[in-house]
Amino acid sequence: MISSGLKIHAIILALNEEIFIKAQLDTIYPFCNRISIITQYDRDWYGTPVKADDTANIVLNYPDPDGKINFLVRRLPDEAAARNMEMLSYNKKSYKNTISHGRSMDDIKDFHNPPDYFWVIDADEMYDTDTIPSILKYLSEKKPNGMRVTGYNYIRNWHQRVPREVVDFTHFGFLKPGVLFEQRRTVSWNQSRIAKILKTAHLPDFSNQLYGFTTCPEEVGVFHHGCWLGDNKRISEKFSKSSHRESKDFESDSVDRILFNHIPFNKLPVNIQKAAWPQNYISNNG
Repeated sequence: MISSGLKIHAIILALNEEIFIKAQLDTIYPFCNRISIITQYDRDWYGTPVKADDTANIVLNYPDPDGKINFLVRRLPDEAAARNMEMLSYNKKSYKNTISHGRSMDDIKDFHNPPDYFWVIDADEMYDTDTIPSILKYLSEKKPNGMRVTGYNYIRNWHQRVPREVVDFTHFGFLKPGVLFEQRRTVSWNQSRIAKILKTAHLPDFSNQLYGFTTCPEEVGVFHHGCWLGDNKRISEKFSKSSHRESKDFESDSVDRILFNHIPFNKLPVNIQKAAWPQNYISNNG
């Protein structure tokens, strides 16, 4: 199904994502040449032991006829460095001066050569399968160094969508090889600072052009973020393990104070409609 002409390599950090990981793989598998799923398995970002869920088993048993999926367990101390490490591992130095013991050197080069773009995506960031071709087409036409994508947040269930004017959530989803993160999903603090200064001064924002970045128009495609789905127990557990755990913005008892719009079942992306979710996450009567 890959028709954009781009070689796309998805990178997913996944700790205790058994709710989302199969739905995520079902969504992105047809559009990727390769998928790296990286997990700390039973440690959070701070090295604290956590109880492992079924994420690893789901990934290891997922049908992979094209051999696209790489599953890695690493004791990772930082979110940005974890993504950077995986992106940097795909380069020509990996096979330079090596002699194959069996596979052809073309196969080895194809595996290690970098893609056109890394698709950086969390397990709970669900893209609409109907709009992914348009997003990749836009990426292919613009050829930016990096492209931000807008996400819509949902609270408690997939029918309660937070409007953009309430929570503005846009971050990098696609990066060319060689472009790295500075913190979490921020590529360049300087670019962010320039954009903020220009916005404060009510001046046109040329920071994207300065760094060769772009933002995917919402009419082309967005993603649907399920980080606040579920009850307080699930949300508290998620953020206690995340790199955001010290942020007051993500306290579970504040979720119910966030404004939302109701989204009926038939207005949700088809891949979200069809996926298997825990009870109360979605209703075809909603």
